[in-house]
Parts: sequence; structure tokens; C-alpha cells
Amino acid sequence: MITDFLHKSGEAEKGFVSNSEWWVVCGSVKVQIFLTSLDDLAELVVAANLFKYSQQNEVVNEYVLKLNGTLKLKGASFGIRNKHLILSYIRPVRGLDPEELEWIVASIAVIADEYDDFLIEKFNL
Repeated sequence: MITDFLHKSGEAEKGFVSNSEWWVVCGSVKVQIFLTSLDDLAELVVAANLFKYSQQNEVVNEYVLKLNGTLKLKGASFGIRNKHLILSYIRPVRGLDPEELEWIVASIAVIADEYDDFLIEKFNL
């Protein structure tokens, strides 16, 4: 299903990393797509790096943690991975359909793009 989604994403820059990891550029955001395993209990992880976050800021951390779980993020949440602030969405693969996959990837891209610029400006990062 993920490979089909990427084929249908037209001229977008995209890539295959392994049989459980892909990426696609949506606008100015590189969205990574992972499967936690290839079995029936697999989870889909869709994530985007917002910006390098080597020096953590308590005020920024509090701000994004308060956003987690709100309707503004549409089920996505902020976190930190490899010294980057990230936005991610995780759900079981079971029951996933192509339309929902497309919605998740598009949501991560749009929200990450919006908050990347907003947080950098708001907190002078």
C-alpha cells in the first residue's frame, strides 16, 4: 500500500530506504514513513523533522507538549529524535486504507511545515 501511495504521488521527490522505510517530500517537508515490523502487529509511523534542536529549550518543550493531544495536531505529536524536533503520527497498520495513509502523510507535512516556521519565529530558534 505504501509503495502504491508513493507511485501515485506524481512528481514528488521520494525514496525507498528498506522494505519497511520510505520517504516523500511534500512541499518543503520531508516525510518519513516506517513500519515497526512486517507482521500482523505492525505499526505505521509517519514523521517529519522540523528543525535541528541540539540545545533544548524548556519553554519550547512546554509549549509543544501542551499542543500534543490537541485537535490542532490532528492526532500527531511532537517529540525529539536525533537532536531534531519532530512531528509524528503512529497507528496500527491493521485496518489502514490508502485514503487514510494519504491523509496522515498530508497532515504531517502541512502541520510540520506550519509549526516549523512558527516555532522558529516565536522562540527565536
